[in-house]
Amino acid sequence: MTRSPDFLPVLSRGRHRTPARGACFLEYTALLAGEPFSDAPACVDAELAAVLRHANDVLSDADRPRLVPLLGRAIGLAVPAAAARLRREAARRFAAAVGSTLSVDERRFVRTAHVDRLFWSLMFEPVPVSTSAAWVDRLVERLDLLHGCYESVVAELTARPAPAVG
Repeated sequence: MTRSPDFLPVLSRGRHRTPARGACFLEYTALLAGEPFSDAPACVDAELAAVLRHANDVLSDADRPRLVPLLGRAIGLAVPAAAARLRREAARRFAAAVGSTLSVDERRFVRTAHVDRLFWSLMFEPVPVSTSAAWVDRLVERLDLLHGCYESVVAELTARPAPAVG
């Protein structure tokens, strides 16, 4: 297991008062982004933050370090002026990438931009996993996939049109 430098907080479950007592995934992200120590950094879309908060808290202390490669990727994945559009499109892309046949509830989660609910309902799709190790593998893979969906949508929503030539 990789050890963090002494001056960085330890990634751990739950909320923390100060980085000296540890940090959840989002508190760590807030620090990396230069924001106040909080589990709701402004630089991360609220629905993506909910997924990450839940993932941080369901993982064991032994498995939580598997989230470390994702630290920093959520910074900038918020577009307040187009939050609903960002969430709907990220949810649509995520569902398509997972490749499962969506239930009525899951289609509603996409339509209503409930990324957190959609993410967790798809953790057992296309088939349930048979071991906790396989479930952790799927969780980390799906978090990486969800980040990629958000990154591509944010890039499209924030792209500036090319200047007119001529």
